[in-house]
Amino acid sequence: MPQKVGFLYSGSNNSMGPLLTQFSRLLPPNIPVIPKHADDDYSRLRPDAGDLIRQGVDVLVAAGGPVSAFAARDETAQQQPPKPPVVFTSVTDPVGTGLVGGNLTGVAGLTTEMDLTRLRLLQELKPSIKKIGVLANGSRPFVDSQIDKLKRAADPNLDLPVEKASAPNVPEIGAAIKRLVNTHQVEALLVTADPFFNSRRNAVIHEVAQVQRPAIYQWREFVDEGGLMSFGPNLVEEYSAAANYVVRILNGEPVANIPLYQPTTFELFINASTANALNLNIPSSLRTRAHVI
Repeated sequence: MPQKVGFLYSGSNNSMGPLLTQFSRLLPPNIPVIPKHADDDYSRLRPDAGDLIRQGVDVLVAAGGPVSAFAARDETAQQQPPKPPVVFTSVTDPVGTGLVGGNLTGVAGLTTEMDLTRLRLLQELKPSIKKIGVLANGSRPFVDSQIDKLKRAADPNLDLPVEKASAPNVPEIGAAIKRLVNTHQVEALLVTADPFFNSRRNAVIHEVAQVQRPAIYQWREFVDEGGLMSFGPNLVEEYSAAANYVVRILNGEPVANIPLYQPTTFELFINASTANALNLNIPSSLRTRAHVI
């Protein structure tokens, strides 16, 4: 029977398309990839995973963070051995959240873990900042504990209070950003890593532009589309690593032999036009380290 790969993603095809194309190119040409996109409706993830399993996929890729990975883990746990191997991508703290071992391996996101560094970069860009707002998707697992941890770290390390607002759907994006600015008087914004925000990049960037505050994101794709600054792992590298893991599994290598992949490339991007619109001078200390576009 021909081999095939299932691709489970919590976000939209619009945001995943180029990465899915890159991922598919790295597989042998005779291996079809069957995609399932939940379009940010997390209740669809387990049924979608079950459907892919019933179609007989040889490897199930859980893309876009922990919600997809948990759905794939829980659905494959219901299967009789041998359970379908799962390769996840962009998962924060996969060891601590119980997503490593058994039939699972994949790529650590190192997204939320770098948020304190992102706050430092905002502070370096604009030293006068006294308070930062964090935009989060409250529907994402563990997001409250992660933001609380960031708030506790930012206060003593940066002397920088942090306020959080949640936007679990599109209409709430603008409302949450305005709440941070108007109610909490934040002077800059950190948009947390989340497939939902990545799927709605244009909406997020537009709403941030309305409040005229500097903002930092996780991925360069935001900067390419007009966001001010990003710092984080290279998504192409992450999905290339995931494709390599899938090939190894299809070639018969046990999942237990394939260790968790940690990203090695972290990139700083700054949009010069957006900086000019905000009357920000990019200090030389950042220019020498950043890709200024």
